[in-house]
Amino acid sequence: MTESRTRLRMKVLVGLVVFMFGAVTTRLWFLQVLAAPTFRAQADQNQLRLVPTQPIRGEVLDRNGHVLVGDRPSIAVTVDRQVIAGHEDAVLHRLSGLLHQSVRQLLAAVNSVQYLPYQPVPVAVDVSKQTIFYIREHQNLFPGVGYELVAVPAYPNGPLAAQVLGTLGQAAPGQWAGQSGVESVYNKWLVGKPGTRAIQVDAAGNVLNSNFRSIPSTPGDNLVLSIDTSLQRLVEQSLVQGMTVARQSVDPLTGRPYPATGGAVIVMNPNNGQVLAMASYPSYDPSVFLKGLTTSQFRQDFLSPQSHEPLVNRAIQSAYPPGSTFKGLVASAALNSGVVSESTILDCPGTWTVPGTTQTLHNWNPANTGLIGLPTALAQSCDTFFYQLGYAFWQRLVHSGYNVNTGRGGVQLFQRELSSMGVGRPTGIDLPGEASGVLPTMAFKKQLFQSDPAVYGKYWEWEPGDDVEMSIGQGFVEVTPIQLADFYSALANGGAIYQPHVGMKVVTPDGKVVHVVSPKVTGHLPITPQEAAYLRSALQGVVEPGGTAATAFAGFPLSQIPVAAKTGTADINGIIEPDSWFVAMAPANHPKYVVVSIVEQAGEGGVTSAPIVRRILEGLFGLTKTKIQLGHDLST
Repeated sequence: MTESRTRLRMKVLVGLVVFMFGAVTTRLWFLQVLAAPTFRAQADQNQLRLVPTQPIRGEVLDRNGHVLVGDRPSIAVTVDRQVIAGHEDAVLHRLSGLLHQSVRQLLAAVNSVQYLPYQPVPVAVDVSKQTIFYIREHQNLFPGVGYELVAVPAYPNGPLAAQVLGTLGQAAPGQWAGQSGVESVYNKWLVGKPGTRAIQVDAAGNVLNSNFRSIPSTPGDNLVLSIDTSLQRLVEQSLVQGMTVARQSVDPLTGRPYPATGGAVIVMNPNNGQVLAMASYPSYDPSVFLKGLTTSQFRQDFLSPQSHEPLVNRAIQSAYPPGSTFKGLVASAALNSGVVSESTILDCPGTWTVPGTTQTLHNWNPANTGLIGLPTALAQSCDTFFYQLGYAFWQRLVHSGYNVNTGRGGVQLFQRELSSMGVGRPTGIDLPGEASGVLPTMAFKKQLFQSDPAVYGKYWEWEPGDDVEMSIGQGFVEVTPIQLADFYSALANGGAIYQPHVGMKVVTPDGKVVHVVSPKVTGHLPITPQEAAYLRSALQGVVEPGGTAATAFAGFPLSQIPVAAKTGTADINGIIEPDSWFVAMAPANHPKYVVVSIVEQAGEGGVTSAPIVRRILEGLFGLTKTKIQLGHDLST
């Protein structure tokens, strides 16, 4: 009994030992065979550190392949934080004097959390070779300080088309990201794909091999714009020349020079929506943002009142009362709604009183020119003619059920017509920050007046004067230059409203097309192609004898290159000097170009903006460009 029990215990013990040896053997086999790749990778990871390498950003090109934004090699001074540990103050103090940067700036760069502890940190770019030679010759004074070649964005044309191109900032070390302009809108194509570089380190984190292995980055794609560099330069020069002349001119009413605080010009292809040139003034040099600006510098150069907001792209981000350039839209609305016809004749007196009120409004020309039709009204820019159209739209509102006492009911036909032509909404151009402008409605006026009764008063109901003033581009209505260019482009092509765009296509560095910005029709004018041709023909009278821009276009070969145009002189509440507008379509019979110019606080449209546009048209058609001269000619 005892012997058999002992034998049983021995068998159990032997089985237990065999099981334990089997388990240990199995575990060793798992660790050495099955799990070996995993542990080998973990071991490699313990000795390797992966550092991202940033790609070269894609270029921005004009329609002819000329570089607008490229890149150039630059020498950057770097600091190895592990090497200078313990004597940072001495090294950074010496670097401060050498690089002409404060110790605080250098310290902020060195302590950047964007870099890994074993990564050399760039603290200055565009450093001269002489500075690098000095550092290398005195390495004992600059332990841990080295240099590397980096790619920095370059602007071969300086500030040309700055607001279109936009600004760049560093999203990560060496990675430039678009912050405004096309750099922002097309950033996903331009930025490229980062690579990696493996750095071999020991257990203490010391670098053994700074380039153990690497996966190269993929360069960004190139963006091709519809902008023409030569035309852009002509447009910017003409705008600056016109503004300079305006500042030298004296307002005959005030006896003071025009301030001409800012301006914009757009040249557009009316047949596909491509923007061929877009200027905004004052401008700036985009390269100043690459090295970084101090807060005080940024405030002084870009935010102070005397800077006049150079970062604002006035062509798309500023909305203004359009003045008489709005009469082209009003004429279209009146034709479509039956307020007028091509045979309508109305009086053009020096003054006109709103029926049923004591409100008397003036024409810019105090003389009574008698009964005229729509073409003459446009050519002479007769305000009192268009007042009657605005009042006719008011009557349509009343007849549709509007209650004058309650300010409710009815259909604002005028607003509906103007909305269909793009007033009050963005065009959708491929640039950020586009303004909507203002299309005044009953709801808009009520909200505006109730927001500040002390300024606007308590009586917010829609009145006949609201439609009457809007009929000449005054009152609450506001448009952006790009909205006006879009409307007149539609008028030029027979009615199709294109979405404006400055991007044309995206291509790889070797030229393969990866994205195309195709023309996109977003709507149609509420008039027939025949009515559009009728209005273009009528607007040719603006630049002919008797028209409001006749003086500005004296000597221009209108018989070879007919021009349809409209002047505009827009008054602004609280501002003494009006804004100067001019828009042109050429050749008028089959327009290839639409040009819009606005100069803030610069007087009459036929005096300041018309010569700017003429000079641009001369360049477009290969004519001798005239020099913009001092002068004065009453027009609106």
